[in-house]
Amino acid sequence: MEEAIKQAQGNLEGWKRTAADFENYKKRKEGENKELVEFAKEVTVAKLLPTLDSLEQALRHMPAAAAEDFEKKYQNWQAGAGGIVMQLDKVLEEVGVKKIEALGKKFDPHFHEAVRETESEQEEGMVVEELQTGFELNGKVIRPSQVVISKKP
Repeated sequence: MEEAIKQAQGNLEGWKRTAADFENYKKRKEGENKELVEFAKEVTVAKLLPTLDSLEQALRHMPAAAAEDFEKKYQNWQAGAGGIVMQLDKVLEEVGVKKIEALGKKFDPHFHEAVRETESEQEEGMVVEELQTGFELNGKVIRPSQVVISKKP
């Protein structure tokens, strides 16, 4: 009987050690996961900061309405702003964000949010206008495209 009690106590102590080791493992993994998420945020922000800098610089160089040769300056400024959008698109693509294609596609409630309908000669339920671009991250929709869809007159 004494031998069985000793063995049971040994088993209990081993179980307690294993349980404590598992709790420590869970806490360590939780900490590592938090650290990984924070690192991912840092990398994303670091990639976006140059685009933000470019945007601020573009706003500082926006041509004044009364400026001499305004049209030429405005066209140059507009081309620069377009370049900033392309720069931002590239950064988003690098972090796994993809634009949802909407214009000319059949309405899909998984990817599109219909804001209104408009009469059109196109097949009913086709996206005829995109009001706001939608985005996916790793195959998951993070914001659906806001669209106008066609209906028969």
